[in-house]
Amino acid sequence: MKKSNMLTISLLLLLAAISVAQVTTDVPYKTAANGALMGSNIAYSTDGNSLLLNPASIQTIQDGTVLASTQRIYNQSYLPHNILATTLDLPSGLGKLGLSFESMSVSYQDRTLSGETALGLSHAFNLREDRISSLNMGYTLKYLSIDYGQSAGLTGDGSDGMNLGSASAFAVDLGFQATLSKRHWLGVVVHNINRPMIGSGSAAFNLHRDIQAGFSYAPTQQVVTSFMLVSSPGFDTELHAGLEYGLNTYFTLRAGIQSQPNRLGTGFSFNAKGIVLDYAILTHPVLPATHQLSLAYDFVDPF
Repeated sequence: MKKSNMLTISLLLLLAAISVAQVTTDVPYKTAANGALMGSNIAYSTDGNSLLLNPASIQTIQDGTVLASTQRIYNQSYLPHNILATTLDLPSGLGKLGLSFESMSVSYQDRTLSGETALGLSHAFNLREDRISSLNMGYTLKYLSIDYGQSAGLTGDGSDGMNLGSASAFAVDLGFQATLSKRHWLGVVVHNINRPMIGSGSAAFNLHRDIQAGFSYAPTQQVVTSFMLVSSPGFDTELHAGLEYGLNTYFTLRAGIQSQPNRLGTGFSFNAKGIVLDYAILTHPVLPATHQLSLAYDFVDPF
């Protein structure tokens, strides 16, 4: 009985920790680079991770890139989360284009209980630029869908359950990024600015909306410090901070912290001839740690 109660409490805590809606589940740290810094680098990111942080910052990517990332949320095998994203150069003066695919599912005994997907189309462009400063703007159009799977049925394993249906919605993210002297960066993102609704009838609800504002500073070429605040209706304001240190041209170390709840993240990046391997581990005050792994290829001349 005690073991059953502990299992129930753990499941409730798990659901509470991931129930802020993006499709219906919000995974705030979608890649290893973002997770290691606890998402604090919203103002500064120059690789494919930009697409999943601030749509405006993909304007700073010099060449195209493709990125794949995977994780098991809180190290639970039945909660896989995967990302595939790419950025491309548009003709001169038209900015940058980004495409992303995000999937997550919940499974039990090899049966999928629910599945969620998000397709994103991002566009970034420069609003103003001079010798020492620039201002970029970007937006992401998202198609969000969820398949609720089947009910447990008489057998309890879903094999003879009824189809619970599906739902979808369209959402818009808007972001800005300002740069000064290539050492100071400001970033602002509003997620789900159109406050989309998913579902129908009594089951319909508005998707979660928040505003994120961050600042990054590079005291040297090897070190970047980042800070971010997250404000969301009905939730306490979160503080995020991170530090990125480049040991050499191949290795980068990262670490970050977050409040509400208090979490730590750390990881590393290995970059050789355009191939980038990122790893991160994220702690949680109650639930198991999450391990993240990302692999990217930058379309740059390796020589």
